[in-house]
Amino acid sequence: MAARGALFVAETDDTIVGSVIATFDGWRGNVYRLAVDPRYRRRGVARRLVEHGERHLADQGCVRVSALVVRDEPAATSLWSALGYELQDAMLRFVKTGPLGGR
Repeated sequence: MAARGALFVAETDDTIVGSVIATFDGWRGNVYRLAVDPRYRRRGVARRLVEHGERHLADQGCVRVSALVVRDEPAATSLWSALGYELQDAMLRFVKTGPLGGR
């Protein structure tokens, strides 16, 4: 099954003030790149974006969602905790930065 994802944006007065990407690979949902303009933080924008992404994933049959969060960003880690997400430190993240494809 191909990954099914969506980009959601929050707008105020025709200006984008936040966004989030929600994807589903048929097994797990992922939320990426949650961002809110600093002038609009602490107003519920992030919460509404995540909830919208979660509904999108649930509509596809997703029951487990993970989010990548920078460890040294206390505002971000507290947001995800407040939204009911639990820190899972049993996993490692491996990253490869070019060249890709054996080149």
